[in-house]
Order: sequence, then C-alpha cells, then structure tokens
Amino acid sequence: MIKPEEAFLERKSNVSHFTIFVASIYYHVSKESRKKLELILEFWVFVGYTKSPHKYCVYFPSLRMKIV
Repeated sequence: MIKPEEAFLERKSNVSHFTIFVASIYYHVSKESRKKLELILEFWVFVGYTKSPHKYCVYFPSLRMKIV
C-alpha cells in the first residue's frame, strides 16, 4: 500500500529519526480487591495505542501478557 506522501514525493518516507520510548505505569489496587500484605501499586509498561480511538495497550510483566 502506497502512502499519499510517498505517491506525491515519488520516494519512500524516511522514519529513521523516530525513537522508541517506554513509559512506566503504576496502577493503584483498591483496598477491596487486594488482600492483606499485597502490593498497593502494580507496575505496567505502556506499549502504544490501538487503531480504535481512546484505547491503548499495556504490558503486564508479572503475568507476561498484554492488556488493551
């Protein structure tokens, strides 16, 4: 599939200047859903956005799974 800017410029787009970043997310676990001596915060990693609006992907390292 040819992108509009590639058709207009008649060459491939250069994306070498894009950088990969990782954002840490800390999720608060409510008192009702945790047991005694369990962590108050859980560590997640932001992966990116989905194609549908207002949704994003998060990686949950302790379970080794991706959540939308």
